[in-house]
Amino acid sequence: MPDTDTMAGFGREALKSLVRREEDPFVEDLRRGAFGEFEALPVPSPETEEWRYTDLRRFDLSSFVAVDGDTVSRELDPEARAEIDRQGVVFEGIDEALRTHPELIRPHLHRNVPTARSRFTALHGAFRTGGTFVHVPDGVRVEVPLQAITSVERDGTAVFPHTIIVTGRDAELTFVERYRSPALEGVLSDAIVEIDAGRGSRVRYVAVQEWGAGVTHLAVQRATLAQDAELRSLGVAFGASLSRSEVESVLQGDGSSSEMLGVYFANGDQHFDHRSIQDHIGSLTSSDLLYKGALRDRSRTIYSGTVIIRQGAHKCNAYQTNRNVLLSEEARADSIPNLEILSNDPVRCGHAASVGPVDDDALFYIQSRGIPDAEAERLVVMGFFQEVLDRVSIPEVRGELERAIARELERGS
Repeated sequence: MPDTDTMAGFGREALKSLVRREEDPFVEDLRRGAFGEFEALPVPSPETEEWRYTDLRRFDLSSFVAVDGDTVSRELDPEARAEIDRQGVVFEGIDEALRTHPELIRPHLHRNVPTARSRFTALHGAFRTGGTFVHVPDGVRVEVPLQAITSVERDGTAVFPHTIIVTGRDAELTFVERYRSPALEGVLSDAIVEIDAGRGSRVRYVAVQEWGAGVTHLAVQRATLAQDAELRSLGVAFGASLSRSEVESVLQGDGSSSEMLGVYFANGDQHFDHRSIQDHIGSLTSSDLLYKGALRDRSRTIYSGTVIIRQGAHKCNAYQTNRNVLLSEEARADSIPNLEILSNDPVRCGHAASVGPVDDDALFYIQSRGIPDAEAERLVVMGFFQEVLDRVSIPEVRGELERAIARELERGS
């Protein structure tokens, strides 16, 4: 991990320290504007529907210091690096890209996720350092998955991971993002992912959240898809004490499509809040969301998703499914699917949600063949997740998920 330093708090002096070193007037203006929004915007309240299940009113930002430097490792072997350089692919830090490729990155920095979206996105815009920028030119297919790892090892720090992915016409890219740390007393991760998928491009994006205990992870991922573009995303949540993830696909171009998969496993007192939007603006668009989670101990999860079919969007298909299995009596899951169909044109939309314990009939069937209780439960839960795992098209990620779920089950046995 690159060397980093810290800046005390999130006040004006910390901002001045950043701005004094900033060479780019564009970023200076962005920081100052975002800081003004941060000061003006309220802390999100559970009195609003968006934050109904996650209360951050007592979350003390003064207990954190911002990491000054890039906490992201971008791993690529020399041969693969030489190949993507030959193809004209840009894969570098955001601050570096602002110096070397300003014409490519400036139009996309905070375009999908404006700093004014919330107090935490404003905080991000003011104090972000580091991050990753990927630009794939028209017609280029990146054969190897690109990967970025954000890691933290110090208590009391705040990190602001930011990833911008831009694909040109008919380009292809696979990108894997990881968040890692040991168990800590208190860390803030305030993350943003912005994806612009060009016409006819194919993007696979994976986010693996495996923070240690003590981390509060607040993430916003928003993608805009042009005509005939395809996005296949996977969100994985195993870590952090509190994790709130917003994932949005904006199907702007006709014929665009989005697959949104999610896997989560909560235990102890973990709190996971997942929010999704499938926003159909173009005609002949399709989206399919499948989120599955397991809970044990006193953990709490929330899934709230909305499918929107805009007026003027014709012949759209949209599906949304969230299923939860409870492995203890104290665990609690809420699932709230929503449909907003604003078009008079016939569409095919559906949603399904379920929350319940392990299937007793399935357990009895397995136990009746002499398999011990703990192993029977493991087999049923693995089968529960299999529907999602079968749709993960990156073999190394699928294998990693299978092993992670198995470890979670062993932890509770």
